[in-house]
Amino acid sequence: MEYESEVAVAVKRSPAEALNTALSKLSTPLTPPTNTEHVIIKPSIYNPDMPGNTDVRMVGAVIRMFRSLGTVKIVESDNPLRTTMDAFTKSGYTSLAQENVELVNLTDVDMTSMKFPQHYFKDRRMPELLHSRGYLINVATLKAEPDICTVGAGIKNLFGLLPEIDKSVYHSAIDDVLMDLLSTYTPNLTIIDLTQVVIGDRVNGLVKNVGGVVVGTDPVAVDSYCASLLGYDPQKISHLQKAHKLGFGEILPDLIRVRGTEYQIRELERLVSA
Repeated sequence: MEYESEVAVAVKRSPAEALNTALSKLSTPLTPPTNTEHVIIKPSIYNPDMPGNTDVRMVGAVIRMFRSLGTVKIVESDNPLRTTMDAFTKSGYTSLAQENVELVNLTDVDMTSMKFPQHYFKDRRMPELLHSRGYLINVATLKAEPDICTVGAGIKNLFGLLPEIDKSVYHSAIDDVLMDLLSTYTPNLTIIDLTQVVIGDRVNGLVKNVGGVVVGTDPVAVDSYCASLLGYDPQKISHLQKAHKLGFGEILPDLIRVRGTEYQIRELERLVSA
């Protein structure tokens, strides 16, 4: 069978070990541009008082692996539940700030006018940092979001690049908004942090310890595989359908090669779906 895309998985004792193992399984080595100015890391920290946020240890592992490329910027934006700095502080991210590693609030930085592909936006003000020579690493988590986009993973995490505080005004058109963001800010690497996975609604606070990670350079393939881990058919998730039709990546399970040892793959699927 000829595969169109690939994802790599690992289950290990620590986020760093899982990440290193998964990245080593990719058939094509990552080759960042030589003129990279910043490494921009976008974690998921919607609400630090609830589970489902990117583990600070995973972000620390990403920093150690990619900091040689340039200054590291860890970015988030304000939302109605918390400020960005509250999110960073409560999630332990302030421990990551050091020389050449900066925590950035996208709601409070210089903006520039940006034209979009007009799935939803025509043009709007966006953080200037996102238009520098950046290597964008999307470090998301996996969770069911039935009232918004069915499954939240890498592509949904790009929603947090919008700088305004109340982004819920876009929920009614979220598929089109996500297509504009994905086309304009296509991640160079997508990492789904499965250190813990939320069970059911995150407000209940229930999680399972998995110790896994899924990585890939095709954001649609990564999210499609992760959706299947939760028991969803990715072809029935509207924003993944649109992303596939627009050529952003592969959605068909038979065309996505999953790399990793057979044991690791089975273990990840067992732990997440159990």
